[in-house]
Amino acid sequence: MWLILGLLVIIIDVFLGFVLLPFGIAALVIAGLIFSDQNLIFGDFIIFETWRDILIYYAVLSLISVGMIKLIFQKSNKGKSDINKY
Repeated sequence: MWLILGLLVIIIDVFLGFVLLPFGIAALVIAGLIFSDQNLIFGDFIIFETWRDILIYYAVLSLISVGMIKLIFQKSNKGKSDINKY
């Protein structure tokens, strides 16, 4: 479900323009974590015990991905002048 949600959000973001990308990335990361949790890739370490844990991790990962994308694109635009800066 999270994989489909992540891909759907990223596809929608392609048409709307860079608004939903961090949430799609976070959903794909959650899909990978759920897969690894179910297949015991991390051994006996359980990442998610309830659905609330999944939502908390999703919210935190969304905030982290928003910050990372903002940081990456601010660094790439440092040398360019912006008409909106006063």
